[in-house]
Amino acid sequence: MIWLNPAALVALVAVAAPILVHILVQRRAERFPFPTLRFLKPTRLAAIRRRVLEDVPLLAVRVAILVAAVIALAGPLIVTAARRQAWERRLVRAVVSEGARAFSSSAREPRERATEDPPRFQREGGQASGASDLSDAIRRAVAWLDNAPPARRELVIASPLAIGSVTAADIAGIPADIGVRFERSTTTLPQTRTVPFGRLLTANGPVDREVMLSGSQTSVSASAAAVERDSWPIEIVAPPEDRADVDAAKAAVLTERVWAPPAERRANLVVLARDGAAPQPAQVRTPWIADAIARIAGDADLRNAAARLPGGMTGASVARQPWQTIAAAADGRPVAVAAAAGDRLLVASSAPARDLVTPLLMRSIANALAPAPDVRSAEVVPIADAVLAAWSRPSSLPAAPRIGTVDEDDRRWLWAAVLLLLAVETLMRRARRRPASDERALVEHGDTTRVA
Repeated sequence: MIWLNPAALVALVAVAAPILVHILVQRRAERFPFPTLRFLKPTRLAAIRRRVLEDVPLLAVRVAILVAAVIALAGPLIVTAARRQAWERRLVRAVVSEGARAFSSSAREPRERATEDPPRFQREGGQASGASDLSDAIRRAVAWLDNAPPARRELVIASPLAIGSVTAADIAGIPADIGVRFERSTTTLPQTRTVPFGRLLTANGPVDREVMLSGSQTSVSASAAAVERDSWPIEIVAPPEDRADVDAAKAAVLTERVWAPPAERRANLVVLARDGAAPQPAQVRTPWIADAIARIAGDADLRNAAARLPGGMTGASVARQPWQTIAAAADGRPVAVAAAAGDRLLVASSAPARDLVTPLLMRSIANALAPAPDVRSAEVVPIADAVLAAWSRPSSLPAAPRIGTVDEDDRRWLWAAVLLLLAVETLMRRARRRPASDERALVEHGDTTRVA
């Protein structure tokens, strides 16, 4: 037996309720007419509290009602041989495809989800239909399989299976009881493919790059791009005495070359004077600004260079929201903080303009505005058959089905028992009231006259 919702068994503590009611309930004594009290000796009044249980059969029925209801909520499921064989005969399959219509089906039995409109997990032309790549489509397919009824589950990945389209991390994220099978689609990978590889900002102007993939070889070519006005994405504000050092830092960054961001992504860098106040920031509400701040904060070179400085900013305002620390000095105080300024990224730095932190911060900001392009989708080399064979595995039944996926369990019998016990409890209560009412009626009809 397995429990589909074992946490409900905690409610068994409610069994104490009817027992306490039977113990603590106060019942009024019934009044009986008596002709005279002259022959009874007077005694002291004493309070008598009942400590024993009465109506034990009725109490047992009420406790049984609660126990049966709690067990029904816990979802008992007796895994018989016939039930397991029925699950084994089922096969729920999700197909993730690239460049073709994908489908998910569950066959072998008419009650399966094959009769429903199955979801599609598809990636086409480097952009997924509702997903960013095959990895995301695999995750959505696994989530759909988790909601399938108890059965053997299988995930089929049908695509050209180029290197990088599916990784070992994607396979590791698939539960062990879900089978994995690969099918190479009829679409063949080209022998050679040339794709854009982003634009760089250099000391000699912007440069466009292309990458050519030919078999196992990769080559990159660069060509001068049309000179655009204001191609440098960072507007730098610094004291006049630091302007020469700031220009030198910018030239050093362009010599090393950085990625050119889209035209709508810009940043303001404020190099603070000694004991200068930071500009007024705004709350970050634009996704790309939040992503850029996270990328700058993860720059190891910037963090290591800032940690060499003995002290950071002393103002209390930079330690509060919306400012976020992206680099800290040796004393733990921030050297550089980031926030938003309208539709721009705002960065404030207390590092000296001639210190290594300044060019590293410029480089990190520029690269954070324009993440490096990903050319994995253009790969022309397929994943080796030996690797696919190592990733493949057969399907198996899940260890324990979830309460929302079981189409037939044993809770209905317990709920039927609860209804039956409620009927029994009602009959027992009526039977307890009938003798008392009959005796009261007998007294009212004149039996008191027999006592003299």
